Amino acid sequence: MAALAAVPGLNPTPTKTGPIVAGDAWPVWRSTRWANQVPDGVRLADWWVMVALPNVGTDVTTAEADPLVEVIGAALVAIDLHLEVVEPFAIPVESGQQAVPVLRYSVDDGS
Repeated sequence: MAALAAVPGLNPTPTKTGPIVAGDAWPVWRSTRWANQVPDGVRLADWWVMVALPNVGTDVTTAEADPLVEVIGAALVAIDLHLEVVEPFAIPVESGQQAVPVLRYSVDDGS
């Protein structure tokens, strides 16, 4: 969370419940791989880091997202996370409402 807190305009939290607003950032556990079959052995975690974007039109969403791609990526790499990919994504919400646009970073612990 400290890496995301260093990025101006982000509001990082360890989990996300309730309304999502532009600037919210939070991790989502994606998977865990067993590196070996030893009890209490090495486990490799994969995460998504979600960063909410404004949802007032694709031009505004894109204009806000473009400069964040590198800044957030650099912050994640600086704490020794392996950045696999960043992509646009839309989080579905309740039926009949617009999805929330986010940047979705796929990261792992670099092992």
